[in-house]
Amino acid sequence: MNPRLQKITEKMKNGEPVVGVFVLLADSSVSEIVGYSGCDFVWIDSEHGMMDRREIYHHVLAAQAAGACAFVRVPGVEYYQIKNTLDMGPDGIIFPFVNTTDIARQAVEACTYPADGGKRGIGPLRAIHYGVDNEPDYLKVAKDEVWKIFQIESMTAVENLEEIAKVPGYQSLFIGPADLGMSMVNVKPEDKPALIADVQRRVAKLAAENGKFCGSCAGPTKESCHELMDRGVQWMTIAQDVRIISGMLTEAVRNIHG
Repeated sequence: MNPRLQKITEKMKNGEPVVGVFVLLADSSVSEIVGYSGCDFVWIDSEHGMMDRREIYHHVLAAQAAGACAFVRVPGVEYYQIKNTLDMGPDGIIFPFVNTTDIARQAVEACTYPADGGKRGIGPLRAIHYGVDNEPDYLKVAKDEVWKIFQIESMTAVENLEEIAKVPGYQSLFIGPADLGMSMVNVKPEDKPALIADVQRRVAKLAAENGKFCGSCAGPTKESCHELMDRGVQWMTIAQDVRIISGMLTEAVRNIHG
């Protein structure tokens, strides 16, 4: 396991919060700032974010150079779309809407080489430090060098949760509360937070039972993080880059003119 993943693994095992930020802006200096701030990981969002392949690559470089894990959320599970991102050497791949065991298995296959039952094509590039590292040695351990993270963010996924949690080859589950809440179409808005909290507890329990980690979204406070940790969540996003900027500026302008 690479040292960045080893660091956050040890923190979680010791009961310490592991925190990071959603990054959607294209400029990779944002990821560098997140790393230098002391965050443990950068959530590089190529599902919703405004970035192309080269910009994703620069975000991975910046996050890791600043000491943070680079987790890239991809749009789907198609292996031919993911292999280029894997070859950039990220620390983890985040898969949205893992609603079934079939999707979960496809996600793992996309990240693993044929010798380990996957479909990943050989061409690791930066993942082997551009050829400085021994490629055959990397191929033997590659399945453990990149975390595969399944997002649980719909009631369909919750219904299939026990079976999804048993799929071999991934490292963490992650509850996405926003889309999960949106999928609760027949539930009153005021009732959703309690239901989402119950899902977080259930996912965390199943993750632990299967030897995996559990993540979710918290607010940017100690109290919010520890509230999630009390539910069994071990790693969490605490902010989004664009909202940090817009929120601070909106509040500043309001105070100036108020």
